[in-house]
Amino acid sequence: MKRTLRKILITIGICFTMVSNNYANDYPLATDVETIDALVAAYYEVVSGPIGYSYNAARDESLHAPHAIISRTNDNGLAQRHNLLTEQTTIEVPYTEGFFEVEIGRITEQYGNLAHVWSTFEIRNTEDGPAVSRGINSLSIYWDEGRWWISSWSTQPEGNQELPSKYINR
Repeated sequence: MKRTLRKILITIGICFTMVSNNYANDYPLATDVETIDALVAAYYEVVSGPIGYSYNAARDESLHAPHAIISRTNDNGLAQRHNLLTEQTTIEVPYTEGFFEVEIGRITEQYGNLAHVWSTFEIRNTEDGPAVSRGINSLSIYWDEGRWWISSWSTQPEGNQELPSKYINR
């Protein structure tokens, strides 16, 4: 009896380790975090999809540093700060309408292991449809442990102010 129980526990332990290791190896995708360009592309890709799309929270988390801070500024200029988990709770899954956040311009500045990205975007309901809104994301990024991390990001919708042309280059 003890021997059978021990075999069962060992089998469960091996299965748990295999599942945990497989999940841990799924994210981050090496291609998502090896360059600044790849990280920013993944940042937009992970939230973009058609009606019925299921946002991949695990992939999104893998792009962000632990305790990353998000700041959203509304059309009235009021800021709201929170963490990624709070941001994720606002995402309705599966999507009831298409949501495509598409980068239309970028300015990147890098010094050693630190980088800052001004990334201008359009929101569309279909991948190739017209923009329903635009704005600028400000991403603070750093290199550590052989990969790039998003330490924080802030976003400002265009609202009543026009986006400066220097931020639109695509």
